[in-house]
Amino acid sequence: MKPKTLYLSDLDGTLLQNDATLSPCAVRELNRMIEKGLCFSISSARSTGTVIGILEGLHLTVPIALFNGVIYYDYAAAQFVRVMDIDPQAAAQVAEVMERYGLHNTMYTYHDQQLFACYTSLDTEWERQFAAERSKFPQKKWRQVQSLARTAQTERAVFFSMPGPKEKMDRLYKEMAAIPNITLSYYLDTYEPLWYLEIQAGGVDKRLSVEILRELAGADRVVAFGDNHNDLAMADGADLFCAVENATADVLARADRVIPANTADGVIRYLRELEETGGW
Repeated sequence: MKPKTLYLSDLDGTLLQNDATLSPCAVRELNRMIEKGLCFSISSARSTGTVIGILEGLHLTVPIALFNGVIYYDYAAAQFVRVMDIDPQAAAQVAEVMERYGLHNTMYTYHDQQLFACYTSLDTEWERQFAAERSKFPQKKWRQVQSLARTAQTERAVFFSMPGPKEKMDRLYKEMAAIPNITLSYYLDTYEPLWYLEIQAGGVDKRLSVEILRELAGADRVVAFGDNHNDLAMADGADLFCAVENATADVLARADRVIPANTADGVIRYLRELEETGGW
């Protein structure tokens, strides 16, 4: 009996086009292949607030991983199936450092099938627009709180996301790295000249998403696709790792195979090639 393989793709810079959408070809071909038996899922740093709209029209049968392995969401059933909390003491320390750096958002908390994006203030037009665009879907609500640190002590904090210029974020990263029981992801944004620092529970990253989605899918092996620094953890957990041509240098160096760029629907072309030469 042929081993069951899960094909696991990052979104931004990998499966998505440069305008953060799925091409019509990707939607059509993924649905066709899933109907024929392709086992396919997503591991992304995004949250439900944007992913639900991006994946609209896809007929996914395996839960997806969001926030770099923090959240496992059954897209078909519209339910969270697993959520990894940050240790409350560690979360409070992270929030205290954020507030000291003048970062007033975003800390994500979770309660009873609801994700909350917590902030004390939205100070710039970019922040207000960012929140407005990501408030359209019911699975993530934006909520103003008096203190991120105090909220982290009383609620289930699951993820922090902080964008900024490199010099400031380098200092912030160094300070956050001294806090125990957390995992940090730090990388240049795919779309804008901003550096993102993302924080989740210790031991939680895209490598964990490979392990959990392998289990949820009942798969024997995992082939993963990525483009950015946070995908290196996914590469470590996968049986085979494919980087798109537009990937960062460190990801290209780590790849077992390089496939066409995201703008050429490289993931789709790879899957169709497999289909034509023996299946998945």
